[in-house]
Amino acid sequence: MGLSVPVGSFSDTADIYSDGFAGSNFVINFDGAYFLMPVIGVGGTFSFGSSYGGGESLENALYDDIIENFSILTVPADPDFDSGKWNYVNLMVGPQISIPLNNINIDFKALGGLSIIFVPSRDISIQLDNGEFQSSTHGDEFNFGYIIGTGVRFGVGRGTGIRLALDYYHSKPTLVTNNSYTNNNILDSDDQFEISMNSLHMALGIAYNF
Repeated sequence: MGLSVPVGSFSDTADIYSDGFAGSNFVINFDGAYFLMPVIGVGGTFSFGSSYGGGESLENALYDDIIENFSILTVPADPDFDSGKWNYVNLMVGPQISIPLNNINIDFKALGGLSIIFVPSRDISIQLDNGEFQSSTHGDEFNFGYIIGTGVRFGVGRGTGIRLALDYYHSKPTLVTNNSYTNNNILDSDDQFEISMNSLHMALGIAYNF
């Protein structure tokens, strides 16, 4: 278990159609490897990660976007807002190298596979004099993702050890934002865009050799 730190545009807070507005949260990893040769094997991971979906900066950016794109509406400055979270489940496999140095093993891995992503809803609701404006976001759940990482295992007993790991995670889901004006349904639009999810996973855990 460890820390998930968004990097690059995933953590940027300028553009709602390219930036993730993501904040640091946690990651849980269950990693394993089967070595076909002394140092080369096949690794795999089942992991769950989470990042905060945005706070006041996202709310302000969404509000400004509504003002700019829907000038027909007279919008008050008190919207109801819920950002949600970025949550993702990874199931990946790939090559892994482990270099033994006395009581220490240095690992390198490159994994790819399924990344199931639950995007933040970015719900915003604005009460108007003659109706209600609502905006919400959804995205593709099933995506390709990859993890490139390294780790160090320190042996502390018979078949057990302490593992420090640093991984880089990437996936790129497609999101759709739906904007609707509920009075007579005179306004309804969808905006589709992609956001690159880039995070550093820093974890500390227990390793077992079977």
